[in-house]
Amino acid sequence: MQTLTLFSPLFFTFAAFILTAVESSFFPNLGVPPAFTPDLNLALIIFLSSCPLGLRTLLGAIGITLATNLFSSFPGMLQPLLYLSIFLVGCLLNRTIFMNHLVPQAVLAGSGKLFMTLFLGLTAGAPIFSNLLLKALGGIITTTLFTFPILFFLNTLQECFVPTNSSGISG
Repeated sequence: MQTLTLFSPLFFTFAAFILTAVESSFFPNLGVPPAFTPDLNLALIIFLSSCPLGLRTLLGAIGITLATNLFSSFPGMLQPLLYLSIFLVGCLLNRTIFMNHLVPQAVLAGSGKLFMTLFLGLTAGAPIFSNLLLKALGGIITTTLFTFPILFFLNTLQECFVPTNSSGISG
């Protein structure tokens, strides 16, 4: 995938604010239970992890993590650190396997949601592990399903702004 030509870290931070507002206001008003509310910002993190690692992608990931922490119900810096760890795992996986397709990216987003739900639930002292797994299962399914259109949109948008003559030779 080419470097980000249109987006800057500020745009990803702004997108994280919008997606977090959708998560916190739109889904509860539709009657979606909290266990089935998707984590839409994981799609942004996964998209950035599939891009070449550089200052812009790292600043974009940090912007997303800080924007999601503002609306988070979990206090402290644990949730942003989990987002950054998912970003770094995605960057490492991008070096070993081909992460530029929607299916591996969506699977990574679902796996990230599972990791975050279990880690935050166990840290908060969830009494019953099976209830925590059921809550994680709902989040995995919805996060994975909502990741597909977001990543498709971002990949399509990025392809529109990639220069057609990348070698610099004009004909």
